[in-house]
Amino acid sequence: MLFTIDKDSLLNKLKIVEKVTAQRGNVQPVLANVLFEAQNNTLNLSATDLEISVKANTTAAVKKEGKITLPAKKLLEITAKLPDKPVEFSLNEDTNVVSISCGNSKFEIIGISAQEFPKIDEEIPEGTQIEVELEPLLKSIRNTVYAAANYENRNVISGVFCLIRGTKLEMAATDGNRLTRIIEAIKNNDEKSAKIVIPSKTLNEFSRICSFVTEQKVIMIVDKSRLTLKTASFSINSRLIEGEYPPYEGLIPKTTANTSIISRDDLITALDRVSTMVSDRTSIVKFVFDNNKLLLKAETPNSGTSEDIIDCNYTGEELTIAFNYKYVLDSVKTMEAKNVTVGLNGSLSATLFKPESEENYICLIMPIQIKG
Repeated sequence: MLFTIDKDSLLNKLKIVEKVTAQRGNVQPVLANVLFEAQNNTLNLSATDLEISVKANTTAAVKKEGKITLPAKKLLEITAKLPDKPVEFSLNEDTNVVSISCGNSKFEIIGISAQEFPKIDEEIPEGTQIEVELEPLLKSIRNTVYAAANYENRNVISGVFCLIRGTKLEMAATDGNRLTRIIEAIKNNDEKSAKIVIPSKTLNEFSRICSFVTEQKVIMIVDKSRLTLKTASFSINSRLIEGEYPPYEGLIPKTTANTSIISRDDLITALDRVSTMVSDRTSIVKFVFDNNKLLLKAETPNSGTSEDIIDCNYTGEELTIAFNYKYVLDSVKTMEAKNVTVGLNGSLSATLFKPESEENYICLIMPIQIKG
């Protein structure tokens, strides 16, 4: 294997695949490596942790085809520090040592044979293929994935529910204490449909990778057990979560007894200040709505208290309700709106948070029962 590649192009593709390599020390050593395949003036990079696999490709001047696996973290570190010049890779097939040259810089890295790299799942040829614009998909992920249950639980609510039907993309997530749901318009010219639960880990990785690319569309290839998300420069393949997702629609209130409208920025800033005195064990902040004001209060036994008052639109009876403030911040920070609408049904009822300017995104948060 012998090829030359632009340094920035190599660095970009390494950033795409490196995070997918297995991080734990008790796994196969080759899973900490990236598979390099040089052929037809293209460099293909692949990585997997056996649950998710990612492939990226870029152009390279390939003088001799070949393949090898190289340690991801070390190679990323080296590449980031190289001068902005073409990088040459040369493989000694007898020793699996790769020589890297860039300007006056030279490195030798010991690789592991490509034969030891697991055969990762390719895209699903018989699956349903749906072309989706990237931006509404990424927006839907941002507004839901944070509310999924801990991925280590491996149950159905550790994933994000995804429904494509007609020209609508609906995604939802819950961890039992909060629920998010968003509906976005998509083109879906072929009117294909899908109803799946995608692991939150996969969606987080997909969103991270998309920060390195400029594509406008993604093809979703779905079958009963696997999903491939494919763009022009990379693809990510993952298992799907089996099981029936909870019927969350019935939990979303159609109306609320009282409504408050609050500046999004004011709420984020005040919560951030007040949270300095929350108990690390409970993360509780009290919300007191009264006479167009919102009082935020926190206290930690043996440490102290904090409070802040911000203006809001609220004319109902005084209402005190407590939340895990992190749930509120997670929701509000994803909203693309000047103001937040808060729908209240009492101090012990789930509370609705949504952007004032948008009806199709909601976050339902369960309050915490408090004494006094």
